Amino acid sequence: MSAELLKHMAFHAACAAVFIFVLNYYILKTELESAVFWAIGFGAMAAGLAYQQSKRSGS
Repeated sequence: MSAELLKHMAFHAACAAVFIFVLNYYILKTELESAVFWAIGFGAMAAGLAYQQSKRSGS
């Protein structure tokens, strides 16, 4: 895995995690623990999707 791919995956994971955390904690008013678990889960899924997409496009 190249450094560029890792940076791409980390960016997608961070963006998804922040979005889901803000949505859960501030808008839906869930507990902190629940919001963090959802953020970790969605961040991992976003990183996986970014990895798959990079392999499909050939970049």
